[in-house]
Amino acid sequence: MEKKNTHIVYGFITGIAMVIVGLIVYLAGAAFKPGMQYISYIPFLIGILLNAVAFSKANDGYVTFGNVFGSCFKASMIVTIVILAWSVVSMMIFPEMKEKAMTMAHDEMMKKQNVTDEQIDMSMNIMKKYWNVFLIAGAIFGTLFFGAIFSLIGGGIAKKNGERPFTAGE
Repeated sequence: MEKKNTHIVYGFITGIAMVIVGLIVYLAGAAFKPGMQYISYIPFLIGILLNAVAFSKANDGYVTFGNVFGSCFKASMIVTIVILAWSVVSMMIFPEMKEKAMTMAHDEMMKKQNVTDEQIDMSMNIMKKYWNVFLIAGAIFGTLFFGAIFSLIGGGIAKKNGERPFTAGE
């Protein structure tokens, strides 16, 4: 029997929630403070866990760990698409974001005693040249990495009765 899906709705809602939280953090001027870049992962975790519970409920609990993990990871892939799109759009809306990130990276490298000025300049040139590649790769792999972890948690917490027993007439 075909499983009822919940990942599309939960994926889009979760992705939009992450964008809104990230935007609030950026506009509040806290985006470049240590640890603040992870604040948008709170709605990500909540959305994936809610998807796990909703998927199990929509299928009367007749799901396996693999079914729930799959639904949650599909939701994570949708979140990744939303975050990727927002990352590209936000660079157009907030072009100063790149310069702020570059300045922060430069300042962090300056704090290290074993890094020469030449190494810092080389690193900054590479970062500037491949900024879009780093942005896209970070959005894709970072979101999918955390999505896999959150999907494992979702697979563990959802109610699971195993596969639906076969009944005559199906």
